[in-house]
Amino acid sequence: MCRLLGWSADRPVTVAEVIGDAALARLRDLACVHAQGWGMAWYVEGDDELHTHRSTMAAMEDPEFEQFTTGMPVRRGLLHLRMATPGLGLTEQDTHPFVADGLAFAHNGAIFPQDRLDVLLPPGAPAPAGSTDSERYFARLRDALGNKRGGAAVARAAGRVMSRIRWHELTTSSLNALLLAGDEVHLISLHEPGKEPEGVQLWPSDVTTPPPYLDLSLMTGDGFSVVASSGIFGDETPVIPVDSASVVTLGKDGRVARTSAITEGIVRPLRRSA
Repeated sequence: MCRLLGWSADRPVTVAEVIGDAALARLRDLACVHAQGWGMAWYVEGDDELHTHRSTMAAMEDPEFEQFTTGMPVRRGLLHLRMATPGLGLTEQDTHPFVADGLAFAHNGAIFPQDRLDVLLPPGAPAPAGSTDSERYFARLRDALGNKRGGAAVARAAGRVMSRIRWHELTTSSLNALLLAGDEVHLISLHEPGKEPEGVQLWPSDVTTPPPYLDLSLMTGDGFSVVASSGIFGDETPVIPVDSASVVTLGKDGRVARTSAITEGIVRPLRRSA
């Protein structure tokens, strides 16, 4: 289980600028329990190269976290705090974001059983570098996307991943994810509403009334938009809840470019024929 943060702006901005001091403080606090690494992917002004950084340190203990969130203005990017699923690796290869084919990807969720995760891999796919379900989810998502990158294509691809999971009788409560794809940031909201992860501490001890863990939200400002996991924004920030089974796409101008419904694998789960 993890925390996700994605943003796009019409000008270079730091993470601190787009989410505010209170939300940044909550993000640091969340790293107390989401402590198995963190990472970012981003684009800078006038540069088409996708930049990434991954660390196996807890964000609250890593001096570079402060540098990246308060001192590095970028146009669009994503940030991930990792709470590793028991049984999966803790190396840099297991740390989000994963990068391939010009895309960066971060996931919040878990897919079981772990000994059958390779059924998610497309035929002929190279062996994953790490052990995670998330890296395999990303491989199947890329295969379903092909050369397409728009929000509607991402919604179709996410639905096909869910169909694949159900076809092979795997289980998941959340395929929530962020995909950074060139000029756009896509938030995949795909989880079981009301479902709460069990058997793990999700929140810092001083959070007495936690929000639903898998919920996602959208916040818009002057020339920028932000999508985030629960627990990052507080009552001081007006946010819009993001429906499950949808993809919210942030354009390079900092606005919401479109919202696309995910239908495949949701309305009519696939079944093996007799």
